[in-house]
Amino acid sequence: MAFGGSSIYKGSDLIHDYSCSKCEENDFNTEAQHFCPECEHYLCDKCVRIHGEYFKKHVVYGRGDIQKWAGFSMDRCDQHGNKLEVHCDDHQELCCHVCVSLNHRLCSSISHLPELARGFLKSAEFKQLPAAVDKIKSRLDELKNAKMKDKASLNDSYRNILAEIKALRKELNQILDKLEQKTAEQLDSMMKELEKSLKDDIETCSHMNELLKIMMDKFRQIAEKNKETNCYVGHRKFQTKLTEAQNLMHEIQGKPGEALRFTSNISIMPFLRNLHMFGATEIVISLAKRLDSDYVFLGQGSKTYSVRIKKDRNTCKIMGICELPSRDLVIADSNNKRVKLLDRKCKVTAHLDLPAHPKHLCHTTGSEIAVISDDDKIHEIYILIVTRGQLQVSRKISTDHSCISIAYHQDQLYICSDSTLYRYTMDGQLVKVIKKNMLIWKCAVSPDGERIYITAFSGDKLITLDKNGQVLSKLRDSELKYPSGVCVSPSSHVFSCGFESKSVVQVDREGKQTLTTVAMGSNGLTCPMSVWFSEHTSSLIVGNGDDSIVAIKMC
Repeated sequence: MAFGGSSIYKGSDLIHDYSCSKCEENDFNTEAQHFCPECEHYLCDKCVRIHGEYFKKHVVYGRGDIQKWAGFSMDRCDQHGNKLEVHCDDHQELCCHVCVSLNHRLCSSISHLPELARGFLKSAEFKQLPAAVDKIKSRLDELKNAKMKDKASLNDSYRNILAEIKALRKELNQILDKLEQKTAEQLDSMMKELEKSLKDDIETCSHMNELLKIMMDKFRQIAEKNKETNCYVGHRKFQTKLTEAQNLMHEIQGKPGEALRFTSNISIMPFLRNLHMFGATEIVISLAKRLDSDYVFLGQGSKTYSVRIKKDRNTCKIMGICELPSRDLVIADSNNKRVKLLDRKCKVTAHLDLPAHPKHLCHTTGSEIAVISDDDKIHEIYILIVTRGQLQVSRKISTDHSCISIAYHQDQLYICSDSTLYRYTMDGQLVKVIKKNMLIWKCAVSPDGERIYITAFSGDKLITLDKNGQVLSKLRDSELKYPSGVCVSPSSHVFSCGFESKSVVQVDREGKQTLTTVAMGSNGLTCPMSVWFSEHTSSLIVGNGDDSIVAIKMC
């Protein structure tokens, strides 16, 4: 082992896991039995007594609390607690004398730390350390914030799924109540029919019995007068009535006996018993990890999907797209006044009609979407929720101004008219007018809420504002002619589409420059009006104005 300088061993050659710091200063190698975290000194039995006389208020831990010994010390070995003295060049490790004895005896090159550190304070590496640490700390803060948002989103999805389970149970109860009601109604109908038949027979027998009694009383009165003619006539009438009574008795007796019997639907109970749950909950794994915001994407391939359904009378104009945690898509078909739900294969599975044109939409939390419904007289925002594959209206917000675009961030809705940007609460209360007197087509908000991106369709500009409405940048680009849709991914990647240029560009997060053109007409873009980036599938979804959407695989 090549090693320059004096021996690293002081005093005896005994190896201790922790050596007394004070004894080491006097070239003695004594095993430490105590540790003072305030002094960051390891102490033997003799030195701890002297330490106690000078520092009576210091808390000292013995061997019984050895787990508390490993305080963070920059110049101490993390494993043995001894002072770091050398550097193993073979393993690129800082070592104390115990490390060398146990793990580095056979290493070819070990250097003294004072020799390696000579002139280090003037080096660029030393001077750049604070900036490097700040950069990593900033990245860690961003990652922490992203994970906190993931946690909030997870809690939202949990609450939404729980609500969906309860809604399913309520729907099942309603179905069972309806089945019970119909079964009971059938029973009531049959019961009434049988009761009426029996009641009629009872009344018929009673009526005939009463009639025979009356006739017999009159016949006896006639017989007492001994008038043969009258008795003969009465007898003949009585015979006729008795024959009628016998026929009636035969008729009633001839009726089959009727009773009620219930046979349950045997398919219900086994089916329910075989069910283990109402449905399956799955963990949706993102196929694309969160990337740095300056990562530049490249379009790898595209596929066009028709979103037209039989009920559509007009050409589908897709003014807004968003993705749910389930990876289903929701699109705003403005021309047909219709919101459509698409499965993972981009097939329309459900739709909901609105009273006015859905100009834009955005995802809020869980399975909830906010949709603008606007025309000359109606200025409304519908909060929709997806339950069991169906779009349902949760609530409605009305405004006194036109609405053409909407974005969501931390329980706030950013709503644009054609010239003003507003911020509302989720229950429809106006919080702030962020910016007035500007051309607006679509808007999107960065994940941290610090930037708002606005497309000015007629002005050929992508405008970036801070959260207070101050203009940070204005971007013009030949690849972004008549900018229409804009979106920001959860990792802060910014995309905007040009209606006339038939393209989608990626823009840096400051909104100052175009990084790349990720899609164009050759990818199936005919008249792009909206755009969404899916981190689940690393795909860019573009809404055209010709009955189609285009999915572009990104890499």
